[in-house]
Amino acid sequence: MGETLAPTLLAESDIAKVAGYEFHRGAYALAKRPLPLNPDAVMPPGSDRATVLVLPETGDPENLGSAFRNAAALGCSGIILGPKGPYPLCRRVLRVSMGASLQLPWARIGGPEEFRALALQGFVSAASVLDPNALDLRSWRRPDRLALVFGNEAFGLSDPWLNACDLRVTLPMRGGTDSLNVATAVALFLYALGC
Repeated sequence: MGETLAPTLLAESDIAKVAGYEFHRGAYALAKRPLPLNPDAVMPPGSDRATVLVLPETGDPENLGSAFRNAAALGCSGIILGPKGPYPLCRRVLRVSMGASLQLPWARIGGPEEFRALALQGFVSAASVLDPNALDLRSWRRPDRLALVFGNEAFGLSDPWLNACDLRVTLPMRGGTDSLNVATAVALFLYALGC
């Protein structure tokens, strides 16, 4: 066990200096970051039904936090992140996720080549895309072990990540809308697939 320190009272101005901004709730804590998980630890072993959310190029901390919250609420086994992007335990992601990034296992991988190793554990990878020729989410029968991949907020999935996926799935939309916020898309896909 680590050493427990006694609480220290600070003036409002001192707390603002430590936090880096004026708005705060008046309480801060210092904790050790957990060691990074190996991607194998995020993917449950065996042949049981499991869904892993893959966000290789997400760049916005609020979107990442919302995706964590949605994934936790809708039964994902874990989340795999690409080599860049927000840190899941940063203040903004933690706040938006309502603490889900502390509960749901997550890991980073180096790129599409490392991602392809998921297939060795029996996971089928499905890229969510805006493509009328992709499988329709509403009628698609998901595999038991699914790695569901979502792209960047601005440009979707890059070609290397698309090519690393086994198949492509889309959610047809109406009214001339060509895309959804990534966290919204995550929630819809996970709900429709009954993780």
